[in-house]
Amino acid sequence: MGFAPEQVGRMTPWHFMACLEGFGRANGWKAESRGKPMSDERMRELGIEGI
Repeated sequence: MGFAPEQVGRMTPWHFMACLEGFGRANGWKAESRGKPMSDERMRELGIEGI
């Protein structure tokens, strides 16, 4: 991806993964299915609002 080690060390895990995903999309990587999405009922059980 072109980052120096110290740049990676300063990134949050979220920021690094977002860069990795963008790099992959730009280079034609295929996304894999990661299982079934969580149901609305399960999200409510976990306290996730706004669904």
